[in-house]
Amino acid sequence: MFKNYIKSHAWGLLAVMGAFVTSWAGWNIGHDGLLLVGLGTVSMGDVNDMLEKQGKSFEDFVKRNDQRIKSVEKDLIDIMKKANRRNVGGSDSPASLYESKHEVATYIRSRGEIKAMSSGSGPDGGWTVHPVFDKGIGGIVRNTSVLRELVGFVEIEAGDAYEELLSTTPVGTSWVGETQSRPGTDSPQLKKITTPLREQYAMPVLSQRLADDSGTAMVDFLVNECALSFAEAEEFVLFNGDGVNQPRGLNTIDTSATADDARAFGVIEHIVTGADGGFAAAAPLDAIKKVFYRLRAGYRKNAKWVCNSETALELSNLKDGEGNYLWDEGKVKDGAPPTLLGRPVVICETAPAIGSGANALWFGDFEQGLRAIERPGNKLLLDPFTDKPNLRVYVYRRVGLQLRNSNAIKCLKFST
Repeated sequence: MFKNYIKSHAWGLLAVMGAFVTSWAGWNIGHDGLLLVGLGTVSMGDVNDMLEKQGKSFEDFVKRNDQRIKSVEKDLIDIMKKANRRNVGGSDSPASLYESKHEVATYIRSRGEIKAMSSGSGPDGGWTVHPVFDKGIGGIVRNTSVLRELVGFVEIEAGDAYEELLSTTPVGTSWVGETQSRPGTDSPQLKKITTPLREQYAMPVLSQRLADDSGTAMVDFLVNECALSFAEAEEFVLFNGDGVNQPRGLNTIDTSATADDARAFGVIEHIVTGADGGFAAAAPLDAIKKVFYRLRAGYRKNAKWVCNSETALELSNLKDGEGNYLWDEGKVKDGAPPTLLGRPVVICETAPAIGSGANALWFGDFEQGLRAIERPGNKLLLDPFTDKPNLRVYVYRRVGLQLRNSNAIKCLKFST
C-alpha cells in the first residue's frame, strides 16, 4: 500500500526536493514555471510547510484505507454467515451455533422487514437454514429414526429421483470338453430401479407476541419439534407408506411363499407360522429358523430382524423342545441390542403387530434391499403475512425410499 502511494505522489515529492535544492543554490522558480537564477531564495519554512502537508495527506490516506478494509471484511463475514457457509472463521463450535440461534431469533423478531417469500435466498425472501437447524434436525432424526439405523441414505445434489441398474439374473455357464464348441450362454437381465424424492414438511404457527418475546428458546423448541415430526414420519413410511406423495412401505408390497428363483422380482418372500394370528403350538421356532435360512448366506451376514415391542416380547418367551431360548437380551448397559439366532433385533413401533395374516417379523439386509435418498440440508421459510398476527415457520426437506432388491428381505406371516 505504501509503495502504491509513493508511485502516485512521486512527482510531488520530486518537486519539493527540487525546490529545496534550488533554494540552497540561490535559484528561484517563477510563476510561469521558468527557472530564475539569483533572484531570491525559497525559505525553509515554505519547504517545511509543503512537507507537513504531504505527510498529513499520507496519514489521512492510510486511515481512510484502513477503515475501508475493515468495513469490507465485516461485510464479507456478514454475507458468509447469511449465506450459511459452514466453518465461517474456521470454527463449528457451540459458540458459533449459539450465534446462529441468536441470528434466527433476531430474524423472527424483525420479520416485518421481509416483503416477500420465495424458494431462493437473499433479498427475495427465501432463507436457507442456519447450521443450528441442519445439525439439530439431522442429528435427532439419525438417532431416533429406525429407517436410518437400517439403511444408509444417498445424498443427491440435483434432480428429483435416483436411478440405478440392478442385475436380477446370473450369467449362464456351461461345462465343455477340450474340443467341444462354445455356444453363447444366457446374459444377465437388468432392472432399472428409480427412487423418487418426496417432500416432507412441518409448519408450526407462532403468535406475534410469542415470537417477539421468546428469543433463542423458541428457536430450540422449533428445531426439536420439527426433528421429532420428521423422525416419526420416516419410521411410519418404512412399513406403512402408501406411495402417494410419500415412499411406499414394506407392508404395502406384495409377498408370496414362492422361493427366490421362481418368484417375480419386486415381490417379497414370506414364510408362514402355521397358525392364524399366532405361532404354531408345536415347534413354534421352526418357522423363525426357516425365515433365517431362506435368506441367502450373502445377505445373512449383514441382516437384522425388525419388529415392534409386542412382537419382540412374544419372541423372547419362545423356547425350543429342550427349553432353550433363541432370543438373547443383549447388554443394555453396553448398548448391545438383543439378538435372535445371533443377529441384531431392531425395534420399530410402526411395524405390524401380531394378528391374523400379519407380516409381523422381518429379516434381511436392508442396506441391500432398500434404496434411500435425500437432498442434503433442511430449508426454512418464514411467512408473517398469510395469518396475521401469527408467524408461520415452514421447515421442509426431501427424501425418498424404494424397494431395491426383493431377494434381500424376508418376512414371517402369522397365517396357515
